[in-house]
Parts: sequence; structure tokens; C-alpha cells
Amino acid sequence: MKKILYINLKNKRIKVTHQYDEYKINLNGDNLVFEAPPLAGYGVVGLNRLSVYDKNSLSQSGSHFAHFMKCNGYDYLVLEGESQEPVYVYIDKDNISIKDAKYIYNESYDVVKELLKKELEEEKIEIAAVGMAGINKVDFAKIMFRNNKSCGKNGLGKLMATKKLKAIVLKSQENLIPYDEEKFKRYNQIIGQRIINKSNVNWYDENNSCYGCCLNCKSSTVNRIHEQGFSIEESNKINELSNYYGMDSLTLAQGINTYKKTFDTEIIDLNYFVENIIKNYEYYRPLFVNENSKVRKIKDSDEKLGFCKLLLQKNILTEKEKKCLIKCILGLSMAI
Repeated sequence: MKKILYINLKNKRIKVTHQYDEYKINLNGDNLVFEAPPLAGYGVVGLNRLSVYDKNSLSQSGSHFAHFMKCNGYDYLVLEGESQEPVYVYIDKDNISIKDAKYIYNESYDVVKELLKKELEEEKIEIAAVGMAGINKVDFAKIMFRNNKSCGKNGLGKLMATKKLKAIVLKSQENLIPYDEEKFKRYNQIIGQRIINKSNVNWYDENNSCYGCCLNCKSSTVNRIHEQGFSIEESNKINELSNYYGMDSLTLAQGINTYKKTFDTEIIDLNYFVENIIKNYEYYRPLFVNENSKVRKIKDSDEKLGFCKLLLQKNILTEKEKKCLIKCILGLSMAI
């Protein structure tokens, strides 16, 4: 049974419904959906993928957000309508509120997180937020999470900002309790050993970039920017500015290259140029082609369950083991 939280940003109505697993949720118009995988919240090693989508696009990210979304009790967050003023949503299990975000609207992710910690008087919170790129309707704006994790460059970051929704804030909660704790521990050990055959590994360190994973995979983004002809220093700067403003760094790099070739010029001040792109995006828009904006469907059973990319590349669990893992967590079978 799925628990769905509907938040209407236009009329500020909040509604919780339940729906059988075999039915899909209905999407209307410009609904934006955050979906946590069915086994999230229990602390399964390597299971942390969040899906974000609307009627036309799907994007995913590893982070801590999906885990704490489920720990707060929700399988889906469905955001409807557009607010007239900048707001953020705060979720503490059944206590849900829509709060004023005017004073944080133009701030970066890290600043927003620190300001909200003070306002909410909570040190442990998880945040999904948009930056200045989204607020200025940049097509390849993204939704940011902690440790520069992100998703939504295919229009979803822009959609979230169009709703004047600066952030979704989750209060950190205790893990959910699996149906059979002993079996669950055994399967978690199996997964961990098959990823790294070492003892005394802390899969749940607070500083890990993704929940339930100590691998802290290095992003290939800087190298991919470098392959476009930028120096390593320039590549790092483009990636840093992209994360600061909340937009896709590869698309930004492609646009910068197009500008240089079109006008046969070098960019003297990269900071100023990127800021100018954001403030005058309609003028610069023809430079940018967001090549990864196509709809992508989730197919693999590991992916449906929410395992991270690394586990998708390996046969960590057999199909039989996956079914046993599901049963020891949920106490029942589930189609995968």
C-alpha cells in the first residue's frame, strides 16, 4: 500500500491518501512527483535512488533524501499548482507545513540549509532545493541535494522553480523496522560483502555522499567537461559554478564552447559570464542544447527497487535473493 502526500501550492491544501501498489498514481497538468523506492527507509546497503518526474520526464539521483522521505512515512510527494509567493515545504511525519521562503529565495543550496536549520531549530534535516538557475527559468536547471547530488536537468528543476517552491525539507527520522530483522541483517551483510569484501565498513556514516553507501563514488563530470577542451582548472570552475547556481554543468560547458566558437572569442571572467547567462537566459538560450531531456523508463529490477548505479552494474543479488529481501522487509511479496 502506497502512502501519497499531495501538496497544492496554489490553495495550500494538504492531503494524504493510500493506494494499492499495483495502481499508478494519476498525474495532472504540471504535477511534480518525488518517489522513494519501496525498500527505502530500512537501511538497505546501497539502496538510495530517488525518482523525480512529471508527465513527460523522469530523472533520478542517489542521496539521503529518498531514505528520509520514507522514514517520514511517504512513498510519494505530489506537488500541485503554483504558489503566488516563494515557499518551502517542511515535513515532519504527519506535521506538514508550507512556509515563507522569500528570505532564502535567492540563496545557494548550502546557505539555504544553514538558514533553515536556524529557523526550524533542527540540525538534522534533508533538503531538495532549486538555485538561481531555476528561479531564472534556465531550461537545464536542476534540483540539488546534499554533497552536490542532483537531478532534474531535463526540465524538472525549472518546473519546481516555476511553482515558486524553493525547497522541500525533511526532518531526519529513525529507520523503519523491517518485518524480520534477523533475516534483514543477514541479507544486508551479503550485499555489503559482495560490494566490498572487508569487515568494519561503516555504510551509514553521516558524511557519505549517498545513504547506506560508503563508496563515495567520484563524479566523472569534471573529466567529461575537460574532454570538451577545457583545462582542468576551467572544468572545476564550471562544475563549481553549476552546483552553486543549480544547473547542469555539461550543458553549461557545451553552451560556453558554442559561444566561443560562434563569436570567435575567449571568456575573460567566467564568473561574470555565467551570472550573465542566468540573468539574461532568453538572450543566451540558443547556445544550449539539453541532449539528455528524453523520457527514460525504469526497466531493471534492481533499479525499480532503488539500488545505486554501482549495484546496477553487478549481480549483487539473485532474483530469488531479491524476493527474500523484499519479504523479510515488508512481510509480503511484491512484483519486481
